[in-house]
Order: sequence, then C-alpha cells, then structure tokens
Amino acid sequence: MARIMIVDDSTVMRLNLKKILTSVGHTIVAEAQNGKEACLLYEKLKPELVTMDISMPVMTGVEATKAIISKFPDATIVMISALNQKKMVYEALKNGARHYIIKPIDQEKVISVLSEVLMTDNTTPVEDIDEIRKEALEQHPKEGFAVENINGKFFIRIKSHFNAEDMDKLNMTLQGIKYIKPLNICLDFGQLDALDDTFLNQLVIYAKEVIELGGAYESIAENLEFKRLLNQKEENFLK
Repeated sequence: MARIMIVDDSTVMRLNLKKILTSVGHTIVAEAQNGKEACLLYEKLKPELVTMDISMPVMTGVEATKAIISKFPDATIVMISALNQKKMVYEALKNGARHYIIKPIDQEKVISVLSEVLMTDNTTPVEDIDEIRKEALEQHPKEGFAVENINGKFFIRIKSHFNAEDMDKLNMTLQGIKYIKPLNICLDFGQLDALDDTFLNQLVIYAKEVIELGGAYESIAENLEFKRLLNQKEENFLK
C-alpha cells in the first residue's frame, strides 16, 4: 500500500478521498489546501503518490505539479478535476502528471486509477498521452448534468434525464467549487419543461448558499412555463 498526500482546497473532498483511500489500506501522510502547501509538504515527506486538485487558491494544481516534477522527476501525481477543465488536465499531463480523475469521484474510479498508476513503472507513460488527451476531452452523456468553467463562470447544465444519483454526484461537485473566489454560478436548464420538485429545490438552495458566500448567481431556462416556476422558487428561497 502507498503513502499518499491529498491536495484539495475542499475539506469535504479531502475527507471523501481519505475515506476511499484508507478503506483499501493506503496511508495518508499529509493533506494540503493549495499547491504551495503541497510543494512544501512533498519536499519534506516524499509521498509515494499525490492526488492533486486542479483549481485551488494561492497556487493551482497544474502549477504545483510543474514545481514538484521540476525538483522530483519521479514524483507520482494524479490530477483530480471537478470541472472537467480539458486544457488544464492536458497541461498537467504534459508536465509530468501520471493520470487524472474527473469528478464526481467514486470509490471504484479512484481505486482503479491509483492502482494502475502504482503498478506502472514511472519511466514509461501510463498510456499514450494522446489517448489520455482524447479521453479527457470526451463528454459524459450518461450523466444528467455537466459543469463547465467558461472564463471563470461555472455553468451547471441540467439534462432531461437528471435523477437522484445525479443529484448526489452534483452535490459532491458543488461542495468542491462553492468556495472558489470569485464565485460566479449559472444554473442552465436549457429546454427542460419539468424537473422533480425536490431536485429543483436543492439546486435553488445551493444558489442561495452561493449568494450568502458573496458569489454571483443567475439561471437560464428556455421553456417559459418552467422559467416561471423557477422564478417562483428563486423568489421564495433567495429573498
């Protein structure tokens, strides 16, 4: 089993990763909240593997990866992105990261990727980087939502087949991004004409949290009847 350092600015995400990794026997030797802390702790502790979030304050995961690899070329770093930031994932891979995991995370996905990386000689790529890039650029049509960062604004796009499992996954993703500064969120319902009332309430409550944290929020809905219902929800929760 490996000595692992977890790097993520989200307390919730660090806790989730810690539970997953310790459940299969790995040891967490350190936790860092940003890339700068990660660099200092890596030099001190030399963990066998690092899980590195991409979007963090002070120093991003990509910058930290470059800094660590420049000093320790054999460092084993796995990128974790909540936002499916395609260019940043590829940039990290080009600069020495060994693999990547796209959030929302689950135990099977995390264990599979880390096991693959730990069993692979660091002198050779886990797989051809062009294949990794191709996979990183793919969308996930089975999921009932997508989160995309466009010029610092997070678009949360809700799809017609959004369900309870998607809500659980999205909640985990949202907890990972809500403390990013500046925070600018757009709930995009597209052409949806209906959504389970429980899900809609949860999403609007999240919007309220964003505003209370000093962030900006807006919603988009093309269906006029659905937009009317959404406006009512927002008036009730956001006032």
